[in-house]
Amino acid sequence: MSPLVGVLRVGLPGLLFLATVFSVAELHARIEGEAAIGRPFGVGRITFSGGDVGSIDDRLCRLEEKNGRIFYPAAMPGMLGRLLTQILGNPTQGAAESVTIHFLFRGDEPLELSLYSPAKSEVTLTPRNENRRVYDRLRDGWWRDYQALAKQQITRGDHPPLIQNYLQAMLSQRLGLTWRDEMLEERRENRNPNASSTNESLELLLGLEDLRLRTLRDSMLGRSDYTARATEPLPAGMAWPPAALPTIEGEVPVEAIAAHVPPEYFYIRFGTFRNYLWLSDLLKDYGGDLGSMVTMRSYAAPLNKRIQDQLGLEQNALAKVLGPTVINDVALIGQDLYLVDGAAMGILFEAKQPEVLDDDIQKQRRRAIERDKERGSKLETIKISGRDVSFASTPDNHLRSYYVFDGKYHLVTTSRTMVERFLAVSGGAGSLAQSPEFIHARTILPLLRDDTIFVYFSKSFFEGLLTPQYQIELRRRMQATTDLDLLRFARLAARGEGLEVEQVETLVQAGFLPPSFGRHPDGSGPVIAGEEFLDTHRGARGHFLPIADMPIDLVTAAEAARYRNQATAYLNEWKVMDPLMVGIKRFALPKTDPTQPTIERVTIDGNITPLNEAKYGQLMSMLGPPTTQMITRSADDIVSAQAMVKGMNLLGNIPPHHLFLGMQDLTPVLENRRTGLFGTLQMLRSTPGYLGSWPKAGYLDALPLGQLLSSRPDANGFSQLPLGLWRREGGGFSVLSFDANVLAKVTPELRVVEAEVPAQIRLHIGDLSTAKVAPLINQMYYDRALSASSGNVRLLHMLNQQLHVPIEDCETVAEDLLNAQLKCPLGGEYKLLEEVGAGLYWRSTVWPARYDLAPADYRAPLLDWFRGLDGHLTKEQGRLIAHIEVDLARKPEEPTATPEFKLPIFDLFGGQKAFKTKPKDPNAAELPPPLPPVKDVPVPPKGKEF
Repeated sequence: MSPLVGVLRVGLPGLLFLATVFSVAELHARIEGEAAIGRPFGVGRITFSGGDVGSIDDRLCRLEEKNGRIFYPAAMPGMLGRLLTQILGNPTQGAAESVTIHFLFRGDEPLELSLYSPAKSEVTLTPRNENRRVYDRLRDGWWRDYQALAKQQITRGDHPPLIQNYLQAMLSQRLGLTWRDEMLEERRENRNPNASSTNESLELLLGLEDLRLRTLRDSMLGRSDYTARATEPLPAGMAWPPAALPTIEGEVPVEAIAAHVPPEYFYIRFGTFRNYLWLSDLLKDYGGDLGSMVTMRSYAAPLNKRIQDQLGLEQNALAKVLGPTVINDVALIGQDLYLVDGAAMGILFEAKQPEVLDDDIQKQRRRAIERDKERGSKLETIKISGRDVSFASTPDNHLRSYYVFDGKYHLVTTSRTMVERFLAVSGGAGSLAQSPEFIHARTILPLLRDDTIFVYFSKSFFEGLLTPQYQIELRRRMQATTDLDLLRFARLAARGEGLEVEQVETLVQAGFLPPSFGRHPDGSGPVIAGEEFLDTHRGARGHFLPIADMPIDLVTAAEAARYRNQATAYLNEWKVMDPLMVGIKRFALPKTDPTQPTIERVTIDGNITPLNEAKYGQLMSMLGPPTTQMITRSADDIVSAQAMVKGMNLLGNIPPHHLFLGMQDLTPVLENRRTGLFGTLQMLRSTPGYLGSWPKAGYLDALPLGQLLSSRPDANGFSQLPLGLWRREGGGFSVLSFDANVLAKVTPELRVVEAEVPAQIRLHIGDLSTAKVAPLINQMYYDRALSASSGNVRLLHMLNQQLHVPIEDCETVAEDLLNAQLKCPLGGEYKLLEEVGAGLYWRSTVWPARYDLAPADYRAPLLDWFRGLDGHLTKEQGRLIAHIEVDLARKPEEPTATPEFKLPIFDLFGGQKAFKTKPKDPNAAELPPPLPPVKDVPVPPKGKEF
């Protein structure tokens, strides 16, 4: 009988009784253990309970041996404790009744163990020569718990699980044990079985984690093509059809800077240097990048600083003041955006004062050379296409900056190929400004809009990412990056076992790396240079040579076949690449209170045109036609969304309909919160939301036993479903909520009205910072931030326990392994602090005494700047159009920042059209609501609260 079946049969009271009995039985137990001598490792186990060592926090359990002889410990709470945690949650944040720690060890002398739980206890365990059955039992118990612990760390963690996967793969190979990467296999099972080879190509393009994990696993298990030889020529590229563009009459105005951009490059134009500074300051104010403005990250790769340092450019107070007087226009351009590994990109300036700009750039480059002197930096003048080009570099590519200008156009880039293309275009070769696609884009988002930022990804840009050079080098890069990671992990593991190893071959011989490790078909490979890890052809991780600058002459048979399969799949399934254009413009909203922050409205207009729907799969197939019909949102909705959905033959014939949802702005109840399964149900029931359809879609009735699971509707159309869910029907509407009062409030306000603009999807989010629901938003962010913050601490202690990294060095090592900086999302710093009677542990300086509720002074980052959003999406006539308006609060500028710049005042009557209705006909009769007001709201039966 499974544990879950047992829970269901015993019932909750019986389960709690068993837990009490189990706890009492353990309370008087002694610390007991056993250790069996073996080669290359012995295996040991100790089990202890709260009665032996005081209150146990299983997250902080640590085991050390006086002479450093234990390795790879796995601490797991008792089975019943784990089951209770999954079902009831764990409000005490890690308290456990009992814990078992399995571990490996070397030697046969007594083990002098120090156990921290976190209180310190000392235990001496004498290893014995046990029979094979005892040894196998202990080893199998250790391996089972070790894999369970790794899975737990991955589930709780906020980082790519590369270290855990390396350790499991390495130990399984060295000790002859079976390792099933269950989490990766589950992800593979959940993938679409009909997905073609385009999926893996897209994973490469997007740098998705699953592909990186598969590459690491295959490398460690000897499934990589390390021994393959490159003997075949580079395959032919894909023959893409030309874009189907409408005929354009007359001349279309195009900006001058675009005439110096190759048509196959991405193009992000700021128009003025002041716009460039605006985006830079916005990101700096709220976390450093767009993701940090919304999400709670526990680590951040400083990509902006990395590319800025690699280009040898600076942004200082003087640049803010003088930049607008020296620079007329500025654009980010490039052949790709692979900032994590090393991108082919640059900054193109149109100068007002070319000599002044040239002088300033040259000074910045000399300072960059001085900064990177220890890395072997040098500044030289080289010839490219017959022109003198300034080249600042280091051998590991931390600094890789080409600088060239043509008249008033100055380019600073990481890529030699980009210099060649810039000079060719400036010399008369076809440019972006001459491209029919770009001219068509400027009819959709014309120059006279005067956008703050204009973003354009051409059809040829996307096609360039799918050339054989890019696709094959992307895969080789993935392998090179993985090998550098494995080399780091292997040296740490070897040092943890007391071996000082500096050669790749020795690590392979000792079993820390697989046979034939690091032999790449192009002749490159990973090397250790002091504390640096380099790829012999590409440089340091995060600063790889740009793909555009990596020539490929020969490929392996597997590489050629893989690319040909991908090419066939793309041309058959995708057929054509779609250009993407986005216009972003900012406005000032009228300020009624001078003491309050300035509120800016940022409008975002996105277009994919021409649009080929086939490649967007199920999303596009679900959307119905654009319509001006919409469902009115409740006046008290803080969040409202709706979509026009096609008819579907899903569990029956479901007609075309509107799906709509909303969340009321009501004060949430945050006390007595729970975690686990019951906590999830509690959160759903306490959220004042609703979900509905019109005309009635009948999803619930189409489900097997759907009618049997719900009660009969009462006189007001209310019926009850399992788990406390309510439904109200009438007037063609069907609406669900966990709160009958929400249904009684919302449903009489529902109407089908004519909207001002047609759309398939409409979205509104109000000002969350002043909403009644703000405490709930704050609490959700706090929960996520606390989880991410403690995840970092678990990572630091895992490095100490699994790899014997000195505890004081764990933060530095972790940041090196992640190639990123650890961040406490709560705003604190990680420091080594001493637990009472327990030694040193990593802690955040702002961790609160109470973990279940956000402190009074905590404020979610989103609430600092977000002041509302309206948007709609429309698919029509071969185009996909999105319009979004975001209101955001800006931090006050320093008095000496930039010269005063007046933003245009936003036309308040021209915005927020997503839910704007057409003016009413004064002669039209007022219709009664489809669902009338409710006098008596139904009350759920007693005894069903969680």
